[in-house]
Amino acid sequence: MSETFLEVERILRKRLHADERLLPETNLVADLGLDSLRQLELVVELENHFAVALDLVEEQEVITIADLVAWIDRAREEEGS
Repeated sequence: MSETFLEVERILRKRLHADERLLPETNLVADLGLDSLRQLELVVELENHFAVALDLVEEQEVITIADLVAWIDRAREEEGS
């Protein structure tokens, strides 16, 4: 597991008060029940945590935790972090 995945998992588990381990293929809506408001709050928290600006045009492609991690990693690469 990547460092980014482990941090995203930690943030999600804290936010959702979940004890179980999350998997890369975990669906943010179907499995975790994140509605649009909770997704937006999560994006803001992740932007602050990773010090990146996430391109909201790409957000529609984010379905799983793996997609979310890839989105963050792309933003980090683009910003040279």
